[in-house]
Amino acid sequence: MPKIRQTGLRGPWSDARYVPTLYHFLGPFDVYDREETLGVELGTWDMNDAAQRAALIRRDITSQYKELGYRHRYMLVQVLKKALQDPAYDFAAILEHDPETTYALPAKWDGMDDPRAFFADIYRLVQQDWRDDLARAAAENPADW
Repeated sequence: MPKIRQTGLRGPWSDARYVPTLYHFLGPFDVYDREETLGVELGTWDMNDAAQRAALIRRDITSQYKELGYRHRYMLVQVLKKALQDPAYDFAAILEHDPETTYALPAKWDGMDDPRAFFADIYRLVQQDWRDDLARAAAENPADW
């Protein structure tokens, strides 16, 4: 997982240090114990279709994550940016199902044709939809957080 320089920023729901990972982008798609409801609904989306991917990202990430503070979103986007800058980064590994965890993505997502494109779409859309907040955070000194 890419690492970014740590700040004193605390989590949005706890006093623990905020350490974002790419998995945070996938939270809205966690179907563990919801396979029969959310899993079925998400299974109708074709993640290999760019238009459907974009619509789902906007519905479940860019519009839902506005509850995070602008600094938290900025740090989260920086982790994604760093991963996308690494041509060898294995985005497919993030989508693989691990039966030992209580985390599960919809069926067939681990077989997505181009996982990098999915994360690149997330990056492109958050850059558009969160533009003002990302610019606000970028203008600040993270050491002051």
